[in-house]
Amino acid sequence: MQKKWVYLLLLAFIWGTSLFFIKKATLGFDGYQVGALIMVFSAFILLPFGFKSLQKVKKKHFSALLIIALFSTFIPSFMFTIAIGKVGVSITSILNSLTPLNTLWLGVVFFGMKFSKNQLIGLSIGLLGLLIYFLTGNFYQGSGEYIWSLLVVFSSIGYALNTNLIMTKLRDLDALSITTATFLITLIPALLVLYYADFFTIYEHTPRQQSALLYILFKAAIGTAFAMVVYNKLVQISSPVFASSVTYLIPVVALVWGYFDNEIINTWQFIAGILILLGVYIGNRQEPQNAN
Repeated sequence: MQKKWVYLLLLAFIWGTSLFFIKKATLGFDGYQVGALIMVFSAFILLPFGFKSLQKVKKKHFSALLIIALFSTFIPSFMFTIAIGKVGVSITSILNSLTPLNTLWLGVVFFGMKFSKNQLIGLSIGLLGLLIYFLTGNFYQGSGEYIWSLLVVFSSIGYALNTNLIMTKLRDLDALSITTATFLITLIPALLVLYYADFFTIYEHTPRQQSALLYILFKAAIGTAFAMVVYNKLVQISSPVFASSVTYLIPVVALVWGYFDNEIINTWQFIAGILILLGVYIGNRQEPQNAN
């Protein structure tokens, strides 16, 4: 199996699993506190390993890194966490699958990129599976808060922006340098959010809060710091659309975890998952020459 497929499947498993840990964490803290804690923990975990890699960052890289830090890390971290608490893990993971489509149109409109016919066909099949998943599932079950779904949509645009910027502006930086610089930029703002969100006041070492911190630590270490290094590396060895297609697989992983958590998986959801996987395969059967 090619290395890019190993990275893709590994990321799908990590991020699909991480969604459940975020949901568990919101039982102890609110969405702003969880989002800020993830960024703070991620920064402190990355810095000992990635500090030397910051020497590779040049002045020409700073604007792209600043945009990624703000629109692909800092803001989406809160949007995503709040959305999970409001509309649930399954819906959040489904909506996040818009990332490949957002990567496509952002790349074409703003970055002058071209995509192959197979990629367009693959995206269409994947989105068909996503549509079936929407129409046959219990969408927004019990929430009544449609507005929260927009937070995930906006987050997916941020993630798509991240992918395109790495591919076009940061190809000469390694994955560790990009990830470390990103979280270093967000560290101080995240600490300020924790302060103004009264985290240091409300934390009382209760069992629920301690459990929440463990979930956040796992998410930060594996689901954010480690996963972002792998993702950024994946972008560099493949293509933006291939890398962002990991979001097609996350709902499949979420369904598997849901099954073990006694959630019902119906036939249509299974069919949707197969279509999503088929779309990823077809879309990446032939890569553009400039993607390697």
